Amino acid sequence: MRIRWTIATSLKALLLTLLLAPTALHAEPTAGERATADALFRDAKRLMKKKAYDEACPKLAESQRLDPQGGTLLNLAVCHARQGLTASAWVEFQEALALAKEAKRRDRIHLAEREIVKLEPRLSRLTIQVPETARVEGLSIRRGNVEVAAAAWGTPVPVDPGRVEISATAPDHEAWSTSVTLEEKDDKTVTVEPLQKIEKPAPQPAPKPPPPKDTGEDGSKERLIGLAVGGAGVIALGVGSYFGVRAVNQNSQSEEHCDGTLCDPRGVELNDQSQRSANVANVAFAVGVVAVGVGTWLYLTAPKKKEQADALRVDAAIGAHNGSVLLSGSW
Repeated sequence: MRIRWTIATSLKALLLTLLLAPTALHAEPTAGERATADALFRDAKRLMKKKAYDEACPKLAESQRLDPQGGTLLNLAVCHARQGLTASAWVEFQEALALAKEAKRRDRIHLAEREIVKLEPRLSRLTIQVPETARVEGLSIRRGNVEVAAAAWGTPVPVDPGRVEISATAPDHEAWSTSVTLEEKDDKTVTVEPLQKIEKPAPQPAPKPPPPKDTGEDGSKERLIGLAVGGAGVIALGVGSYFGVRAVNQNSQSEEHCDGTLCDPRGVELNDQSQRSANVANVAFAVGVVAVGVGTWLYLTAPKKKEQADALRVDAAIGAHNGSVLLSGSW
């Protein structure tokens, strides 16, 4: 049967509880947590009767976390002792003893005191030495997942038997780690080695951009090609203008041989010629506009070394019977 415990009102008991039993400050559990803790406790007791300590101990630990009880803590200490975790059991018996004295439970007091006496000769102790040469700013020492405070450096501390990992880290230093295996009653020392400082590479100046490559060309070739293409475009515009005017004239002549939609053979022939001329004019105009645009672009984007064109202007004019393109500028 488990009996709930509370924090003593006396200052002495309060200090002892704070030092040995931080679980006493656990918030009041909910009804659901109490129910879960009770079920875990009963299941763990059943497993302990079967000596299935590896299964029972985690259940007791979870029950104690959900609903801290003096009886649960005492059973957890017994379970860890039977499991071979002597240091964990020794600490838990110390906590359970303080709570039993607070609750005036003589049966639990006798059990805890008897187990503590039996455990003390079996304890394994580990000392972590940190020489002055290894003490750098921001140094952090860990024993497994537990941070080892600087005050505990050089002090033999009870640990559970088995393999123990010790690691050291510090800003701007390479991490260091080692491991040691302890049996019951072992008393071993691990010395932390000085951490190697990580040398930061010197900042490199930003690379200078390479100077512009001088090809020795002044862009005259590109401008010449641009003028040639633009000139071809002008010729195409002229051809388009010619055939456009011709299409208009042929269409006018065909109307003289037609009465409404009825045309004599000459009218039909002139109408067909007018259509073909219009098609040629459209194609020539399109080619001319594209060629003039490309030629202008080639001319303006050509590399310039000494002289730069002041301006380049293209003007096109198309009349009813003729067309013209004017290319002006200085180069």
